[in-house]
Formats: sequence, C-alpha cells, structure tokens
Amino acid sequence: MATVKPESSPKLEISEVQEKVWKVKNLQGKGYLKIGVEKKHGDASSLFLEINNSRKFEIGNDCDTCHFWFKCLSEPRPGTAKKIANLPKTLSLPRSLSAEVIQELSPMLEIMEKGEYYVYLSSSRLAGPYAADDETSYFYNNEFLELWNIEDPAQEGLLSDWEHYEGSTPRLYRHENFLEKQFDFVIPLVPRRQLKEEYIKLYQQMFAAGDRPRVLMLGMLQRPVPAALTSGKAHLLHAFSAGFVLDGNHKLAAYKRAGVPVPTIVILSLKASKFALAKDEGSNSRQKLEERLASIAV
Repeated sequence: MATVKPESSPKLEISEVQEKVWKVKNLQGKGYLKIGVEKKHGDASSLFLEINNSRKFEIGNDCDTCHFWFKCLSEPRPGTAKKIANLPKTLSLPRSLSAEVIQELSPMLEIMEKGEYYVYLSSSRLAGPYAADDETSYFYNNEFLELWNIEDPAQEGLLSDWEHYEGSTPRLYRHENFLEKQFDFVIPLVPRRQLKEEYIKLYQQMFAAGDRPRVLMLGMLQRPVPAALTSGKAHLLHAFSAGFVLDGNHKLAAYKRAGVPVPTIVILSLKASKFALAKDEGSNSRQKLEERLASIAV
C-alpha cells in the first residue's frame, strides 16, 4: 500500500504505510517510558525497558543472530498508585485506526521518548500465565533450545520470577527454504497478586454482554536469523512479537479467564525491534517489517 500524505501536529507526524499499519514520528516525547541501550557484549548492545529512568526489564539485545528474552530487573511500579497510562474509553472501544484516532493517543505517546513507532490493532488468544520455571512455556520448548544451542534457560540468565502470557499457537510463515514461526508474548506490568478480583469479574460481565475493550501495549517485533539457519544445519526460524501492558492488566486477566482472544492497540517501538533477513530475502528490512506488521494487524 502506498504511503499516504502525513498528517501533522506539533507533536506527531502520522502516515499509513501498509493497510491498517500507521507510522508515527513522536517529536516531543518526555522519555518517562523508553528503551535503554547499553553496549555489553562485543558489537551487540543490550536493550532495556526503562520507566522513569529506572531499568525494569532487560529485553534481549540488538544482535541480528540472537533470540528474544525478557528478564525483570525490578518491579515496574510507577512509584505511586497511579497507572503508567490511561487509555481513553473512546479508544478502548472498537474503532478502526485513522490519523485522527491516533492523534487521540498523544497523551500515551507523550510519555515515551522521541522516535519512530508503528501503531496497529491486533488480537491473540493467550495461554498462561507462565512462571520462569514452568517447563510448558516457550523457553523450555525443544525447538527453542536446539535452535539457539541452549541447555538450561535458568543458567543462561534469561528469565526471572516475573510471569508472562504466550500466544496459544505460533503464527506460521512458509518461505522457499525454511519455515518461520512467530511467537507472541504479553508481559503484564502489574503482578497478579495486586489485581482486584472485583475488577476482573466486572470485565467478565462486559465480555458476556459482547463488549471487547482493548488492551494498550508497548510492542516490539524481533526477527533474528540463527547461525543454524545460515549454515544450513536448520530450516527453521523463530520470530518474536512481544508487548508490555501499559493499560489493561485487569482486562488481560479477565480475557484469559474467559478464554477470549485479547484485542490490543499496539504502539510498537522501532528502537526495540529488529527484522533481520535471511539469504535471498533482499536488503530492505524496514519494508519487510512493515509487511509483517500488516499480516498481524486486524
């Protein structure tokens, strides 16, 4: 789909780059919520989710041959009883995205750092939540361990005690020389012990009446190319779509309990994403990333 003429405001530049996928240049972000980068291992830099200048999660690195992970470094409390973000009811209810609708996300984007983001709607049926030592989670999957030559996830220091949800089934993409599986992760920023049961039940009543209020997530998409694929030892690639819940932790728990797919508004951080290309896939990784987001968007 051709890029439409950007809609501009003092804070945002918005354009539709694929059907149902919008690129947003955030011109005046405050940086309360941001992706930190630190050089650690050789040429690779570690990536962190930072809230109010405090590192809360390590979220993998920017190496094109390294898998995604997340590790809670400290509990992501805002510091007071307030929520990190409040999704307006006009956006929580079902509405198609447009430049005008995305302008309504300005308060959410304003707390983030300056930079480029993609905004789209998505939906996923989730399993979990999984604890770090739950051997039914993705991180103990034989394909994951073999593809990345990992013997013990705990010894690799990939996980922490923080719970997460996973897509019940991976998204499949068939290529000429390999099969690609994309795995979804949803990471709440409020632990289950702090959720109020009455709020969860209230949302369940809304679901029973047919309402589907949305969850707001800060997203990332990481598609590394493992050495095993490059060398021809494997014909499999794992990609990772992950989101941190900025607003809707009670909704998330209620959706999981009800067994209903979770509708989300995703603000995807380009800084936290990577889309490496395998041999014979060309060199335009940005276009491939946008096309992948279009395949997810609803």
